[in-house]
Amino acid sequence: FWATEAALGFAMLAYNLMSLFRQAVLRSRVQHTLSTLHGLVLAIGGAWGQGSKQNHLMLSIPRRKRAWFSGLWANASAPPVVQGLRSG
Repeated sequence: FWATEAALGFAMLAYNLMSLFRQAVLRSRVQHTLSTLHGLVLAIGGAWGQGSKQNHLMLSIPRRKRAWFSGLWANASAPPVVQGLRSG
């Protein structure tokens, strides 16, 4: 019983983290599924490159998607705006 409860808790945590990522970073009106997010954002190959003074993470993102991908992390710098909620 405890293993089943732990697995459910882990699944709920993973789902909530992906939902928060979808709201905070993607900020799109379309609610993508987990498999779509995996293909778009999470399953990206990369390699460490060593420069003269720093290490660099080189990601294998096609040229047509590079601007979109770098824009994702620009969105993450500010909290998401939730439509329909009023403060005060």
